Amino acid sequence: MQTTLWQENQTIWQSFMSKVNHAIVYLDTGMAELLHWSGGIGLLLAAGADDVREFSSFEGASENHQKGVFVVSSPLLGVTEEIIRDVVTQSRFQYVVVMTTVSPLLHVDSAAQDTEGDGVFEEFEEKVLEWMGNMNYTAEVVHLPLFSAVVCQELFLAPTFSSLFPLTAADVNQISYQYNATRHGKDSKSIQSLEDVECSNLPEALQQQIKMLSSGLHALLQVLDVREDIYSVGHTSRLIATELESYPPARSRRKTCQNRASIVLLDRTLDTASALTHQMDTLLDRLMNTLPRLEGHSSDCQVDMSSLCQVDKSSSSVILPGSLASTDSSKLPSHLVPLIHKRQKEALMDVNRKLVETAASEKLPLNLAARPGRVTADQLDSTLALFSGKYPLISKHLDTLQVAAAMCQTLRHPSSGHLDSQVALEKNLVQAVAEEGDATPSGLAVLYRAIVQEAEKPVSERSLSLDDILCLLTFTFSVSDGDCGDEEEAKQMREKLVELIVRDGDDLPPVVRHIVGDKVNESILSDQVESLWEKLQAVGEERSSMQQFRSVLDPGDMMTPAHVRPLLRRVVEAVVDPNKPELVDVECKSGGLKDLLKSGFGFFKSSGKPRPGDAPLLVLFVVGGVTSGEVKQVRDLLEKAKPGLEVLIGSTCLTSQEATLRSLYVNDNVNIDIS
Repeated sequence: MQTTLWQENQTIWQSFMSKVNHAIVYLDTGMAELLHWSGGIGLLLAAGADDVREFSSFEGASENHQKGVFVVSSPLLGVTEEIIRDVVTQSRFQYVVVMTTVSPLLHVDSAAQDTEGDGVFEEFEEKVLEWMGNMNYTAEVVHLPLFSAVVCQELFLAPTFSSLFPLTAADVNQISYQYNATRHGKDSKSIQSLEDVECSNLPEALQQQIKMLSSGLHALLQVLDVREDIYSVGHTSRLIATELESYPPARSRRKTCQNRASIVLLDRTLDTASALTHQMDTLLDRLMNTLPRLEGHSSDCQVDMSSLCQVDKSSSSVILPGSLASTDSSKLPSHLVPLIHKRQKEALMDVNRKLVETAASEKLPLNLAARPGRVTADQLDSTLALFSGKYPLISKHLDTLQVAAAMCQTLRHPSSGHLDSQVALEKNLVQAVAEEGDATPSGLAVLYRAIVQEAEKPVSERSLSLDDILCLLTFTFSVSDGDCGDEEEAKQMREKLVELIVRDGDDLPPVVRHIVGDKVNESILSDQVESLWEKLQAVGEERSSMQQFRSVLDPGDMMTPAHVRPLLRRVVEAVVDPNKPELVDVECKSGGLKDLLKSGFGFFKSSGKPRPGDAPLLVLFVVGGVTSGEVKQVRDLLEKAKPGLEVLIGSTCLTSQEATLRSLYVNDNVNIDIS
């Protein structure tokens, strides 16, 4: 099934490539990232594209270019329409192709008579011809049903939805105010909690994003040729599940497809601890939390490739950064498999082995004097240096070299020296939460003591930045369900945060700087920290309404210390449990009246209540980002349980600690920009 998904995606990309010969191609950010994980810009150039440009009003083409192709992940409305108009009117195109991943159905107003959206694209073609200034020219508008990028055999991403993050209790007041403000006193609604929020209560842009994601999931399931039962865990996932269940093309597909599947949508906010932990199982998680993000991307790292390029430092040549995405579109990506499937030490040895084998296959002069069983940055550097300046070999083995270079830079990164102390502190926090009582310090007390000790050290010796402290605070609230200290300890911690922000005001780390601003304003800083604390409390309350999955903390026993069990793993454990326990926290959205009759009124009792494990394919989709460590834990569980079903894991992005913190504390998740 994984191969089928990759093959079908490549087929859709090829239909796109057939349109780009002798064209200037314009890609928006979402489509650029989707292409990046599907083979990269080389695919466009190989297909004959003259140039590839940013989707921007300032990118008009010269007179000698007669063909333009626009590829966008947004509706052909508003800003998107304006940018296409601006570029076309500035250029001398005679042939324009516009491709959007958004179904024509989602371009139609709910009150419009054209409920199928058939006329929408034809109308836009007319507009494009008018902008070109000659109705005899050619304009095409096409729906491109691309949704996923396959990272490895069981993991796919939907990068065009990387900005979508689950709502929390901290968003309720804003949702209520904005919704009722637009009602002008008519049909107002009392919204007291997330349980009261329906899709129609959200701002139009967020409604559109949820409907677009539902449409994208339909496109994915259509590629897999399955009819699905839909399940959700979490409030935002419930909204998406509702839209997917009622989406007309999805209903039509379910009537004709014979193959069965289950799809479980899950909110990232239900378990932020697993996204923020320093105890990383996989090398990919370590890379994602160490190296800078690739500019404009949500799920890839920037790899410095200058050591492989023989360029004079005084030269004006620009060396583009490398990344982790595969550059080979001819086969299912596999170069990241060791970084996801294996523990860090085993994966590091695999990376080194692959690099050495590659050098040996090209008959490069290897030095194998290093100690067996131990891989160092110097050892990787030594082998990488053999490829320096050999550009045909670099191009041939780019995937292997980029991963090795990324690993080398991670091992040398200054933050790697602090990782052990951060892991030790995190373990102490977990143990404190597990044992919390009158005789033991609370999680907040343990963290406060560590912060005070850090503050006494010289700056160069500190292992905790303010972003690290915020990360550990959020981790503690998530693990403890918000019960990690009393009000006095909470007040003490808030005061300490204010003190540290004032102290480091000229050199704040990125997340805290975005929260308080480039210039610290002491008069409002306390209010900013109070607002931050409200969001922290919302993180702690995320699972308060749950019964079966109320906690992600395993208290351990005499032989095993307390530790975090990711919610994603816990859900899969319950799904594949041969005893088939009732999944009280997993809401089923499909089935309709027929299944209600069967289960609710007792008829045909042998059918029972539907479960995600009933179908041969299980698709798990995490809204708000997934970690490779979670993927590994699910895979390890399935290898041990052998449930007889295939599992695909997808998400809006590969997340990291910084990305999760930004989503929780910096981004406006209610008023997202989808233009």
